[in-house]
Amino acid sequence: MIDPSSAKTRQRGFSLAEVLIAVALLAVILLALFGLISAGVRRAYSGRKMTEASVLAQHVLERTNVYSPQSILGGAAGASAIEREWIKSGPADGDTTPAATGGTTSEEIERDEVRKLLVTSDIPANSSYPAKLKVTATAVPSGTFSTSSMVRVVVDLSWYEWGRRKRQVRLQALNLRVAP
Repeated sequence: MIDPSSAKTRQRGFSLAEVLIAVALLAVILLALFGLISAGVRRAYSGRKMTEASVLAQHVLERTNVYSPQSILGGAAGASAIEREWIKSGPADGDTTPAATGGTTSEEIERDEVRKLLVTSDIPANSSYPAKLKVTATAVPSGTFSTSSMVRVVVDLSWYEWGRRKRQVRLQALNLRVAP
């Protein structure tokens, strides 16, 4: 026959100290996993925004290859450098400056299309941290657009991630204006 006093000692559970240590270890492991998951989500978000910005900048650069950059940017043929900047300060169309011109010339339509690319992009922007798209065209070698054989086009797109980390994409191209 089994002694009832020995059966009680065998059914003893965990002590309070053992349970507390197990819970603390589990909490540390879960916090580390959540930290890894949140870091992974932030990196994925950052990579997606960088890709979107690169595609947007590439589209703008390609538009300047189709038309003469000085006409898209609103400069005269006698100028040597032109710069135009669009600023997106929110998700709505009215949050982007300069406003759409609604013009009928191909140059005005192209300027509005470049603006529209920024407006419809998923690049984060608000009034405190706006997204900026700047396109600069420079005659190469130094001179004017009408006398130079090449035009250097620089597209800069900058924005803030998480409201504090500035990110930037810069693309450059040399457009040959005279057949070799």
